[in-house]
Amino acid sequence: MTPLIIDLLGQLAGEASRALLFPGREGPEREAWQGLTHRRAWAESGAIASWLIAQGFGPGALRLFIEGRDSPERAVLLLGALRAGALVIDRGAALAFVTRKDRLVVPVGRHAGLTAAALARCSIDAAVAERRLHIDGNTPARLSSDKLVCQGEILTIAQAVTFAGDAAAERQTVDAAR
Repeated sequence: MTPLIIDLLGQLAGEASRALLFPGREGPEREAWQGLTHRRAWAESGAIASWLIAQGFGPGALRLFIEGRDSPERAVLLLGALRAGALVIDRGAALAFVTRKDRLVVPVGRHAGLTAAALARCSIDAAVAERRLHIDGNTPARLSSDKLVCQGEILTIAQAVTFAGDAAAERQTVDAAR
């Protein structure tokens, strides 16, 4: 099995659990970023992945849309989507999370009003570990501006939580790496 970013996150959660996922993040969400450790990102993304899998998201299935400014909540939601093998696209999704009052929420449909933060508190079940067996480097992860990015093309956790079309976030990721 090809090691993927989701495997690296799991490894870091075990080996450096209290280390910050993004130690250099600044700005209005600085305090929230300072609370996002490898362990917390692993646990919350697993809870989100469990819920997404239960709703039918995964390789070759329903698609997800996530809009919002760069935040720990958005990062964990994207990592959960990767762990579920869900394809995140920039429009036309079966489930959309959008920013409302600085929280990512589902705006319409049977899950309207559900927040990403609520999903992060769901229980984690065996479906997440089982799903990993069906995710490989060729599993589609993101579609943005007609560019498909597969799981194996994501090289860093920072890249995993940055949309290809999100120039500001990409600049921040590059600047943080310097």
